[in-house]
Amino acid sequence: MYETRILENFREVPVFGLADVTQIIRNRDYSKKFLRRMVDEGKIIRIKRDFYTLHDDPFLVSTYLVKPSYISSISAVSFHRLTTQIPKDVFCFTPKKDESVNFVSAIRYFHTQYFFGFRMEEYGKFSIPVATPEKAVIDSIGIVPLSVFDEVFEGIDMKILVEYLKRTKKSSIVKRIGYLAERNGFEVYGELKRFVNNKYISLDPLAKKMGERDRKWRVVVNG
Repeated sequence: MYETRILENFREVPVFGLADVTQIIRNRDYSKKFLRRMVDEGKIIRIKRDFYTLHDDPFLVSTYLVKPSYISSISAVSFHRLTTQIPKDVFCFTPKKDESVNFVSAIRYFHTQYFFGFRMEEYGKFSIPVATPEKAVIDSIGIVPLSVFDEVFEGIDMKILVEYLKRTKKSSIVKRIGYLAERNGFEVYGELKRFVNNKYISLDPLAKKMGERDRKWRVVVNG
């Protein structure tokens, strides 16, 4: 009886927890044993302690597992079909602390103080929060090599990108993304120059430190 109710109740949700099952069984200890048996029999999938799913799709479960969060960086631009790169891991951003969950592939959660720039997107019969291409590029600094994103700029709305950069008000972000935008044919310096200080920084924090200095954007072009 419990098995049928649980499979029916939770087939339509990406993630459910021990607390949800306890609402049906009304006994926490028995719920744990019941869930353990269901996992052993292959009828449900354990994601991490006390969290389960009927879907073996890390992209789907990621933002339901940690709330609030949204999918971004290379995972988002791949979703928007703006890159030839096919990421194995799922990259998510959250105001909570960094975390990594191994489920089919790794789901990586990065803390951000810039929790904006995403919208609900249809994914199968579900809706999931995914960064706009513009925010995905900004979020990628220090996460993946920035050279990956040169091909993404063809699908970028530059007005949105500039507004996002202004919203961060962070010089290091503005200088890096501003330089990349200009390298890809967009003139944005006039709108962003007030955020460009005199300190030189590496264009890509993940690349080698050496490179030519760009005096306009005050970046060392190392990627």
